[in-house]
Amino acid sequence: MDFKQIEAFVNVAKYKSFSKAAEAIFLSQPTVSAHIASLEQELGVILFDRSSKEIRLTPAGAIFLDYAVSLINVRNTATAKLSELGSKIQGSLTIASSTTPCRFLLPELLKSFYDKFPNINYDIKEESTKNVVDMILLGNADVGIVGEIIKDPKLTYSKVYEDKLILISSNSSLPEVISTDILLQQNFILREKGSATRSVFENALSKLGYGIDKLKIFAEVSSLEAVLQFVKFGAGISVVSEIACKDYIQTGLLFKHNIKDMNITRGIYVVTHNKRPLSPVAKEFLKHVENYSQKK
Repeated sequence: MDFKQIEAFVNVAKYKSFSKAAEAIFLSQPTVSAHIASLEQELGVILFDRSSKEIRLTPAGAIFLDYAVSLINVRNTATAKLSELGSKIQGSLTIASSTTPCRFLLPELLKSFYDKFPNINYDIKEESTKNVVDMILLGNADVGIVGEIIKDPKLTYSKVYEDKLILISSNSSLPEVISTDILLQQNFILREKGSATRSVFENALSKLGYGIDKLKIFAEVSSLEAVLQFVKFGAGISVVSEIACKDYIQTGLLFKHNIKDMNITRGIYVVTHNKRPLSPVAKEFLKHVENYSQKK
């Protein structure tokens, strides 16, 4: 039994004619007749009395009609509900993000996304880049936002933002452009291993022929806020994202410097698992991120 047979039956009962039913559902009369014959054979009863000019339901046909109409109504309701689910973006979204995009990019992204889709709940996880990637791989987050690509065949990355890294200090007497010699003489506040900022800085430093061991490391810290506080109180200098310390620089709490022959930029990427289906909310969020990146 399938819905084509049931629709044919309901329309023949409605129009009391095989030909009129065929016109209503855009089938040929022989096809409608074949559907009814197959249905009667499957049910083991005669559904229509064909002895007179006007087709009439048999007692068995009259009983089956109520069920047939109900089946079609249930199908139509289910189809409508599923269509409504696809058009209404609502539910929950878990986003894992490394520190800089989580604090200085994600709030703007989510506010504009919320303005379009207010019926979404968010679970935001601030982690190191490595932990974000692990969460995506394990299925503990729908979407990740990171400042470094950690290659894995199961992951897809899309660039959202171009982030510049700068040197910061609390010492106004340091020159705006610092040579490597001066850099190596300063106490340095370094982010923990696994941080994208640290990884990008190490790579840039190695291109100048220096390893991280050449720095006078005062402390390794596990948060951006700790870096900013250590530098603000004069414990050392550090390399951080420019957007992360914009307010500190504008208020004069920190000073911005560039390192000679070192132009450090990195991409901010949205990362997803390419082997795992995305929810409608996650798909819509990725579209929103793509539109955001095109405007930047």
